[in-house]
Amino acid sequence: MKNLLYILSIFALISCSSKSFPDSKWENKQWTLVEIMGVPVQTSGSAQDAHLIFDADDQQVTGSGGCNSIFGSYEIGKKNTLKFGEIGATRMACPNTAFENKFLETLKSVRYFQQSGGQLLLKNGEKDIILKLQ
Repeated sequence: MKNLLYILSIFALISCSSKSFPDSKWENKQWTLVEIMGVPVQTSGSAQDAHLIFDADDQQVTGSGGCNSIFGSYEIGKKNTLKFGEIGATRMACPNTAFENKFLETLKSVRYFQQSGGQLLLKNGEKDIILKLQ
């Protein structure tokens, strides 16, 4: 009986592991922004493209807004919910701060996600796609 309880406890811990969440498959992948609010984003295929990189173990996100480095936290819940915490950014002088500011503001509106065909679709509270990453 004692062994059975021990095995069930271990099983429960494993099933609650963050590795069972979808973000564990996103880990260390550069998700490049390809569309914001329905408008395609020009990409160069370089690290300078606006992008996100998820760290599933710490539930932290890093990346680039296109010029400045960005960083913050995120939380994944049931039913494909996703919410970003406060997102910080370095503040270098950049030629396209309007785009970067729009990206950061749009991240605040994310409430849901969907992974489809190699893309990560981030959605607002109405479940409209507001950011597409690949």
